Amino acid sequence: MRTVFTTLAAVLIAGTAAAESSSVAEPMFNIGGDIELKIEENTAGDYAAKTTLGLGVTAGQMAYGGFNVEAVDSNTFTLDEWHMGVQVDAGSVSVGKQGDIWIDAPSATAHSTLADMTMDESVQARLGGLSVAMEFGDFKNDVSDIEAVAGSYTLTEGDISATGAIDYDLDAKTYTLGGRVDVAMAGGAVTKAEGGVWAYEVDGSMGGITAYLNGNEDDMARNIGANYSWNFDDITVKPEVNYDLDASELSPSMTMSFSF
Repeated sequence: MRTVFTTLAAVLIAGTAAAESSSVAEPMFNIGGDIELKIEENTAGDYAAKTTLGLGVTAGQMAYGGFNVEAVDSNTFTLDEWHMGVQVDAGSVSVGKQGDIWIDAPSATAHSTLADMTMDESVQARLGGLSVAMEFGDFKNDVSDIEAVAGSYTLTEGDISATGAIDYDLDAKTYTLGGRVDVAMAGGAVTKAEGGVWAYEVDGSMGGITAYLNGNEDDMARNIGANYSWNFDDITVKPEVNYDLDASELSPSMTMSFSF
């Protein structure tokens, strides 16, 4: 595994050298932030408000980097995500805590039946529709410890887009498969973890409204929900509702966000 990491590190260094030897464009520098207020019902049956403040900085074109800090409910700002990398021709290589390359779906995490393969610090490489990633198990103390490897590929033709993804956990020696297809304003996603059940979600959008239905092979209809987005310049108001078909439980929420 150390050899795998060393090889990818060499790719990153080579990409950096290539960027330095090419004509360098004028660097770009952006700073932005957002304020988010989310109101939803808690376990006590009360409607609680969660406030999130974020501030992010990005810079560069061929060689680039960025980070963002976040404070939740007026607590101290902490580093949330960061990345740095190089752009070489049609591809890029980057390192950092920079999200994942997994498929997406509109339901909130709390109501989703799909496998969600999140990542901490990782090295990611992208070329066209292909993305590969290696996640570190203990980035602070041992960068040779690779916890998981993942890959995804997206093919787009007109209004049709299809993505296939795989995540392999090197410690547990298990894999998770995912796929998503979008056709115009409708789409669907499926995930299957080794030794587990397959899950699905279908969704559609029209006129600012997005609706979804999800479940798995043991329970084909688990959640149904919808959200609507109002945009007022830099402010977005997004009411959401989810109905748990098993528990006969309605979960409304509203999110207001401001970006600058």
